[in-house]
Amino acid sequence: MEKADAIISLDLGTNSIHGVIAQINDENKIEILSADTFLSDGVRNGVISDISAAEFTVHKFYTKAEDDFHIENSDLLCAVRGSLIEVTTANTRVRIDEEEGGIVTEDTISEIIERLEEGNKIPDTKEIIDIIPQQYKIDEQVVSNPVRMSGKFLELTALMIYGTKSNMSNIKQATGGYKLKYGYSAISDTLVSNDDKELGCILVDIGGMTTGIVVYAEGKLKYSFELNFGSDYITRDIAARLKITKREATNIKEKYGVILEELISENTEFEYTVPGNKTQKFTVRELVDIIKPQVETQLEQILKNFKQRGIRPSEFVGGFILTGGGSLLKGMPEAFSKYFESVAKCATFTDEDFVCSDDNIINSQTYTTALAILKNSLKTLTPTALEKGKRSSKKSFSQTIKSWFNNLR
Repeated sequence: MEKADAIISLDLGTNSIHGVIAQINDENKIEILSADTFLSDGVRNGVISDISAAEFTVHKFYTKAEDDFHIENSDLLCAVRGSLIEVTTANTRVRIDEEEGGIVTEDTISEIIERLEEGNKIPDTKEIIDIIPQQYKIDEQVVSNPVRMSGKFLELTALMIYGTKSNMSNIKQATGGYKLKYGYSAISDTLVSNDDKELGCILVDIGGMTTGIVVYAEGKLKYSFELNFGSDYITRDIAARLKITKREATNIKEKYGVILEELISENTEFEYTVPGNKTQKFTVRELVDIIKPQVETQLEQILKNFKQRGIRPSEFVGGFILTGGGSLLKGMPEAFSKYFESVAKCATFTDEDFVCSDDNIINSQTYTTALAILKNSLKTLTPTALEKGKRSSKKSFSQTIKSWFNNLR
């Protein structure tokens, strides 16, 4: 195989790093070469806990690219999320340059983003990761895309995503990441359809130790936050009840786990191994009695957080869109639908999103975040998409991404 550049896209998990290796093929499509998950002592819930250990794990992806695909030069993307990420709403406005005929240009967009950063000072311990526009106004009139429109003043309301500077620095050191992307906004941008955004929908990314929530209303991202629980809590409860290892509990959960009794087609009896190499028997119905209370507790916590923010699920016609490893547990969409009395479905990528010889990679929720930031970063940017992301200089975001994109080819 001819040597060529590639992109490695990483997602820092609970105690592992998920990643995909990809190239841009001759048809300008993202081709997935491989995907792997490596356990790592260097990460804990999306935060770097040991730089050397994390570096060692990340190096495995570079080694795989070199050894298996003869790729010497790989650039890297890394998703950031977790309890050290904060989201706030900010607002600012600028006068539209009269020398440009009072017309909004990409430079105007860059200027208002910079003004937003300058006017909303954050502590020295924080670092801006992303700026996500929610609403533009030209002379008090709401517009969906201000580029090429005329007026005197342009106003922007946006979500500012920022994280702990030390954590961002540790991630960059450990991964060598040239670009950090806010994982939840990337997932929602790539997995949620424009129709669902217009109808109003709630994306729920169920991870191991955290659950990310992204709320869309009238086509705009309104809220993004993370809750400190996930599918590993279910694993923990199974392990405690059966007195087995977490690994054994994970296997049982994935093979036999069901949330709702009505979804049990057959009350299967299965065996599991306890310390001392002894076997015990258990039934699927008994397993439901362990899983269901934990899921109900998590749904109650989600509703509590909705109430604190004034979010009413019944008002979102698009319902719930579930992703992440926890969404694969049998009955999860039905549990959301039943609890919130709303539509709920799982979202995955399709063959149209990527070129990949292994459907298991595209269909697996394990690599959703890594695939999302890959597609989000390398997609062909339209004028509307140009405004998304942090501008660190007068150079427009579109120029930054296109330049970086071209260097990969």
